[in-house]
Amino acid sequence: MTDSQVAVAVVAVDERRTQAVAVLEQLLRTMDLPATVEAKDLPDGSISIAVTPGVELAGVVPGRRSPLGDALQYLVNKLINKPGQERRWVAIGLGGHPEPRGPKPPRATQPPPAAMTNGSAPAPAAARPPAPARPAAPVRSPEVDERTLVTDEDPSLDAAARVLAERSASSGRLYAVVTLGPIERGRLLKAADEVEGVSALAEGEGRLRRVVLTPDKVVPMPRQRLPVDDLPEDD
Repeated sequence: MTDSQVAVAVVAVDERRTQAVAVLEQLLRTMDLPATVEAKDLPDGSISIAVTPGVELAGVVPGRRSPLGDALQYLVNKLINKPGQERRWVAIGLGGHPEPRGPKPPRATQPPPAAMTNGSAPAPAAARPPAPARPAAPVRSPEVDERTLVTDEDPSLDAAARVLAERSASSGRLYAVVTLGPIERGRLLKAADEVEGVSALAEGEGRLRRVVLTPDKVVPMPRQRLPVDDLPEDD
């Protein structure tokens, strides 16, 4: 036992290991903690030191990590591994040698640093989430020729449809007739088929479906004139 009641057992003298033991001995002497110190080299080149306290320490369980063991390990590694020297890790255990460290996991490859722009690096591009799959377009049922829906005669409606088709052909105007049911549209289409100089077509869907009458010769609308009341007054 030394004056500080610290016994040291060193196997196979090594300069760095001797230095680690000396530093640890000085720390224990400063703490006035009687202990036995045993040091050995490990196959990976690190140093293992077992500290067996001569007194019972509160919160210290032999073979387990403790704040005291971590503090001693940190100080010893800090003091013996000087800048410019090859680093040798010192593992310290209380009540026995600590368990050897496992192999370090491989470090992930870091991407090269981004180019500097105006003294600052551009913000990393955020990963774009995958675009959701677009739903398949609904299959449209084939359009039914509404002429085939007309199974009976309606003299008044048939006559009105024929008059409208004749007016479109004679005036050269386009007409769009809305708010008709399928059968009424069929009557208008059949009436237009019997009038020369005009063609009829049903287009649109649902409530917006309409019958468009298109004359063979479209006449442009005349330019509107201002009403007499809207003419500027003479000063």
